Amino acid sequence: MHAAVSYVVRVFLYMTLKQARVLPHRDYDEALRRAAGLGERKRAKLLQRSASLYNGILVGPESLPSSANSGGTGGGMGPHWRRGHFRMQPFGIGNQQRKLIFVAPVLIHADQLQGELPAPKPYRAGAAAVTGA
Repeated sequence: MHAAVSYVVRVFLYMTLKQARVLPHRDYDEALRRAAGLGERKRAKLLQRSASLYNGILVGPESLPSSANSGGTGGGMGPHWRRGHFRMQPFGIGNQQRKLIFVAPVLIHADQLQGELPAPKPYRAGAAAVTGA
């Protein structure tokens, strides 16, 4: 638990830097705004689809260092971190209800580790990737 809280605190501290990129995403609010001008049937359909949306913030540097952009030689996937993320988890009778859960970061192929742990990738907090930015 301490590691997760520490990570969140570091993200918030990063967000206060001048060179940090912080882009708000208002996917849920946008879906509700669009639903206001629709008819009853289309509004109900859009509101049902918007149950899996949420507002978020994309946080990260403008560009990655050149060493992070270089691809591998095409071999098997080495040890790496799968980033933590939020998701809408179905639950209840017939999985009709949704709740927001956090899926914790996990180390993939940890059995192949030789030496130190790989550094985690920069964290992107938000609903979806920004296109065209």
